[in-house]
Amino acid sequence: GPSQWFDRGGIQEAYRSGPEEWIALAKPVTKRAVLVNRPDTALEMFLRAYKDAITGRPGPVLVQVPFDIQATPTEIREIPDPRAWTHVHPPAPAPEAVAEAAALLAGARCPLVVVSSGIASARAWDELRALAEEFALPVCTTFAGKGAFPEDHPCYVGVAGRFGDEHSVEAARACDVLLSIGNRFTDLTTAGWTIYDIPKTTRLIQVDIDPGEIARVYPVAVGMMADARQALLALAPALRARGYRGEGNRAWLERIAGWRRAWEAKVAPMREKPGPPLDYAPLLDEAARAVRDVDPETSVLFDTGQILCYGPSFFRAASRHVHTNNGHFIRMGWSVPALIGARLANPGHPALAFTGDGSFMMTGTAIATAVEQGLPVVWLVLNNRSMVFERRMDRFYDRHVFCDYRIERTGEPWNPDLVAMAESMGARGMRLSKRSEVHAVVSEALRHPGPVVVDVDMDPASPVYNPVTFRYASDFHERGLAAPPF
Repeated sequence: GPSQWFDRGGIQEAYRSGPEEWIALAKPVTKRAVLVNRPDTALEMFLRAYKDAITGRPGPVLVQVPFDIQATPTEIREIPDPRAWTHVHPPAPAPEAVAEAAALLAGARCPLVVVSSGIASARAWDELRALAEEFALPVCTTFAGKGAFPEDHPCYVGVAGRFGDEHSVEAARACDVLLSIGNRFTDLTTAGWTIYDIPKTTRLIQVDIDPGEIARVYPVAVGMMADARQALLALAPALRARGYRGEGNRAWLERIAGWRRAWEAKVAPMREKPGPPLDYAPLLDEAARAVRDVDPETSVLFDTGQILCYGPSFFRAASRHVHTNNGHFIRMGWSVPALIGARLANPGHPALAFTGDGSFMMTGTAIATAVEQGLPVVWLVLNNRSMVFERRMDRFYDRHVFCDYRIERTGEPWNPDLVAMAESMGARGMRLSKRSEVHAVVSEALRHPGPVVVDVDMDPASPVYNPVTFRYASDFHERGLAAPPF
């Protein structure tokens, strides 16, 4: 509402704790939230907000503009060049930190690099690849970092985490020096902080542009506050200066490759399940092949649900444009509208989302926006007529309520007709139920010039994929149970 109505209960005003406290609601989930209180300073505030959003550790910034300020004419003599306000050179690491990190890496028997979304934020893909290639350094990613390193590269290990690859978890456990770049060490990326044995057997070099993340979870041998790209550019010459070539890492890479071969053999039957109904591993395997064949630069998003168990290991990223959901809040339905933004941010290439039926029903009306804009976006709706993730959690704790979609009178599994729903809003609808159909259907959908919804008949009995059964710390649950299956 207008500012003159503050503290009177104007429309949409949150006033219980004081005049116009609405921005306080947004502060925990934004990098910054501000209220414009004068029309003549609004432009400056917008410029500062934009700078805050794109510099340092990037993040969303909320700017609230009251009605009266929106409607007030303001004289602007000159529109400032935004580059003068927003062009900030990213921070380079301290030389002492670089020297210490280089010494640790040069002396390591089993070094490992683990990267997350900080690589994409810094646009440091090429520098990461150059460092790994020159010094034969094995590279793991988190799910949020998927696509940061070429997945067909001999130095690529896989995704480490609760739902990563077994060989990546083995490498994480066995490494003696860990170089972490732009990675927060969350519950999901560490399996409840059980994968890495830091500092007992592994010494940590942690690079992050946000000093608040350094040593938040694990003590560091070297803490390096720096932009990821600048850190990588500094590390390479420091390692060369020590005469380091990484020759000893070849045997370490071969050891990891042996673990990979064992894992590939173990999951091969999962990839070959023919359907119907479909299972996650063959769907992801064939969909990834379709993306590579149609347009490797396709943006790929993963919603919340059982897809998060399989996506890290079974979807082979073809490019840098792979994005997960919000890795901290795990919001259902996020990918459906976000896919529109992904397409606009990566023009000239299609965008694809894997979303469960529960997530899709929460935000599926975003189809209409994609139709209005004529955007080539594809939603693969994994239709198992259930919230499988929640059902498995319920059963773990000996309960099972409100997780399956059924006709109450008959108990018959049911969902709305997703194809009809898509077509009613002007999108194309397609169906998919067999492994043999996946490549052709996904390829056709990606080539379609407008929005497509693919109703994928999924097996509600598909198990949760866990590479290893992890246990939380003994104080997490007084009965000492294994970690819940999520």
